[in-house]
Amino acid sequence: MTDLTRLKVSLTKHNAHKVARLLKDYKAVEVFERLDEVHAEAAQARKNLSALPNDALPPVWEKVRELGPDAIDALVLVAIIFSHHQLISAMAQASNRRGFAGVIRRGTAQKVYSNFARVIDQLGYATKVERGIAVSFDLKGMFQIPGLGPCVAELLELKLAEASWDRSNTLLDEVVRLKFQDVFGITADELRAWLGLGAQPSAAGSNLTAKDQEFFQDPSEGSASKKFKFKPGHTERAVDAIEKSPSPKSRANRLHNEIQNKLYNFLKGKLGPDSVGTEQDTGSGTAIDLATQHNGKTTFYEIKTGASVRSCIRQALPQLLEYAFWPEEERAEELIIVSHLPLSPDGERYLRFLKKRFGLPISYKHFDLHKNVLR
Repeated sequence: MTDLTRLKVSLTKHNAHKVARLLKDYKAVEVFERLDEVHAEAAQARKNLSALPNDALPPVWEKVRELGPDAIDALVLVAIIFSHHQLISAMAQASNRRGFAGVIRRGTAQKVYSNFARVIDQLGYATKVERGIAVSFDLKGMFQIPGLGPCVAELLELKLAEASWDRSNTLLDEVVRLKFQDVFGITADELRAWLGLGAQPSAAGSNLTAKDQEFFQDPSEGSASKKFKFKPGHTERAVDAIEKSPSPKSRANRLHNEIQNKLYNFLKGKLGPDSVGTEQDTGSGTAIDLATQHNGKTTFYEIKTGASVRSCIRQALPQLLEYAFWPEEERAEELIIVSHLPLSPDGERYLRFLKKRFGLPISYKHFDLHKNVLR
């Protein structure tokens, strides 16, 4: 039986949140060697980050580094909350709760409250801090970070192991049974979808890129005025780190650009520079993220940064079909959806069915940002 009271860590030590800075600056294996740089207390850091018995950090911390600085801040906050049963309760029982948002008021333990309020504020999730009285928070931005949900699931599994979870049920069943959805301010179904698939709760807002929004909202018919003509080459896209409360669109744009840059370099290395080009004009007023022409075959690649495989397929499929065939053309022999998320079993089944039933030349590839390879 899971006993959350077994989750205990010092709540009076300062600088718990500063491990986030170390994770941004150094590889996960170096973090414990660098604690003095941020004056973080070693025992507290080990507890918060769920250090393994050999004092190594779990793989999830290296994974989240690949998602960017905002993901690191978010996962560190989750780690701190779920390192002590009192903080779990404080979040679940927050007053003025409105979905992702709420207010934690000072109790009798002034120092404990002050430290936790500082953690929420420093990691970017406080909306208002009334010194010594209350801290208002909003976790909405956490759910707008593509790929974060499965990392949170991996971390929560470690926390539940510390709390003597017997694994007689699934992780998703156990977190719902423990009402962790109340901590995040979402429904049980939304928590399952976020942790299991990385699916964004509907109230978290859109993370479509500007290009995607234009595609889905364009009122014009866009009949083809010229034939598609492949042009090799690529202009490097900006991927500067975003540190301060970026919008969902800004995060999506950055991740899209990073994948596009790396995908171009990967395919150029395999096929040669004359066979790969980005932002290809379809001839009907739209542009393809990336196209290849090799051995007489044209392939279109559409990059998606959705919060789940399903959302990536949902967004990419109509775009690829229009790019390749609108209004009655055949510009490509193969259509490929590319995402930072590995293909899920249901996604694989869905695309296999589309191929068999409708003969669509569609497939899905995962671009591994850690190893810079297309799988």
